Amino acid sequence: MGSVAMDRLGNMALGFSASDATIHPQIRYAGRLVTDPLNTLAQGEAHLFDGAGSQTDTANRWGDYSSMAIDPVDDCHFWYTQEYYDTTSSFNWRTRIGNFMFHP
Repeated sequence: MGSVAMDRLGNMALGFSASDATIHPQIRYAGRLVTDPLNTLAQGEAHLFDGAGSQTDTANRWGDYSSMAIDPVDDCHFWYTQEYYDTTSSFNWRTRIGNFMFHP
């Protein structure tokens, strides 16, 4: 599950989890400045954190705890929370919190 937010300047960030057969779930984000072309994430994709394990039990859902929010103090910093694994297991995910901002 992804999560999106927009700061006071109109910049947007989308946080998400990425994985495939060759990588453990990673916490990433992509975004666009208000001045970027519409329908693009022109600021590219960045890594907040690379997990060190994967979920082996397919009965458990993934990504329910994804949240992108704007810092209420400055209305410019994005805060993102997402699940990850320290080690491969059936159910023992953790939550990572990261923050960033875009500089036009």
